[in-house]
Amino acid sequence: MSDKKNILFMFADQMHAFAMGCMGTDDIHTPHLDQLAKEGVLFRNCYSNAPVCTPFRAALVSGQYGSQTDTLRNQAYIPEGTRTLAGALNDGGYRTGWVGKWHLGATGNQAIPSELRADFTEFIGYQAYNDFLHGVKFFDEDGEEHWYDRHRTDVTTDIAIERMEKMNDGPFALFVSYQTPHYPEQPAHIYDEMYKGKTIKRRPNCVDVDPYTRTASPPSPKPKENDPLYQRYGNNLDEYLRAYYAMVTQLDANVGRMLEALDRLGLRENTVVMFTSDHGDMQGSQGLINKGLPWEESSHIPLVVRTPGGAQGAVVDDLVSGVDFFATCVDYAEMPTEPSVEGDSFASMIAEPTKTLNRPIFSEMKPWCMVREGAFKLVVQKEGFKVSHLFDLENDPYEMDNLLDKPEHTEVQKRLFGVLQAWYERVSN
Repeated sequence: MSDKKNILFMFADQMHAFAMGCMGTDDIHTPHLDQLAKEGVLFRNCYSNAPVCTPFRAALVSGQYGSQTDTLRNQAYIPEGTRTLAGALNDGGYRTGWVGKWHLGATGNQAIPSELRADFTEFIGYQAYNDFLHGVKFFDEDGEEHWYDRHRTDVTTDIAIERMEKMNDGPFALFVSYQTPHYPEQPAHIYDEMYKGKTIKRRPNCVDVDPYTRTASPPSPKPKENDPLYQRYGNNLDEYLRAYYAMVTQLDANVGRMLEALDRLGLRENTVVMFTSDHGDMQGSQGLINKGLPWEESSHIPLVVRTPGGAQGAVVDDLVSGVDFFATCVDYAEMPTEPSVEGDSFASMIAEPTKTLNRPIFSEMKPWCMVREGAFKLVVQKEGFKVSHLFDLENDPYEMDNLLDKPEHTEVQKRLFGVLQAWYERVSN
């Protein structure tokens, strides 16, 4: 068996950074993620470089920013010939596998053709289908349909464990893409009951909004009043939050199942485990819903990493982001840095949490881009490249005090504007 470390990369869909007990949220029950943080390293400042489903995945598999690959929209695909994370790991002798939601190159309850698999050799998933209780089917490497009568979150874990058992002749890199807690909020009954009638503490920047969002795949009933989901949490943010937290708790239980499988297979001492999310969920913060925005609830994502021989119970506040995942995985695979990759490996910070990368991170969508450096975040609207927001997140974590053009922050605003402008000019050309 190889001495190279296996990689188990699990990520949620639409789970903001604060939806874990270990991030200081007492209302939510996430014992397995909290335990993973005790056994590894909790990164408290990780960001999605493009906080929407497809753009995040494009950055994950390419290690590049959305402006470089023209993937700042759902259903986009990376340019032909792009060096991929799976391609690099394949060359390093890894078996590379993907299980779950893909959402690169298309959408819908359909198979992913080989030319859209970004070089993953072992593959079972679906493009994007927003239902957890019905239409639960996965498509394997041959395009064959596999139907299931269980909750999509649980099925994803069932398949991932089966795949991991078959890849156990190592080294392997298995990426498990959960769709939960992305709307529609459909937790399994046991988790739903855990939060029934509970009051979820809202974030201080929260405004009462209608959290209901229609889905196109499958199409939501019309009119919306006929949708059982609207009947449950339409115009009821508290009920939406209860269902959302229930889905996160169900996800947490499935992370626990994955970790138990590692132990059962004797893989714990030779496997790097990473858990993150593609983007967050506004949930009424700033009076907004969903994602695709520079606000913390949308762009700030969870990250917990456990490595053999790495630090335990450590907390890192240095900045990391989605483009760093490619570099970090390649680093753990003991392979050289890929020239096309924008990110940096944070593996050294897991071995020694006092180390820092000490550089800014960037995030963007088509209308905006942002930079965070230290405590400060600057947001610019791309049209006319006009600054719209400046925040001191150390003193204002809920972004309620826009420091734009305030005299005492002129220098930091000017400096960050220059950093962001130089970055954007480079990645957009």
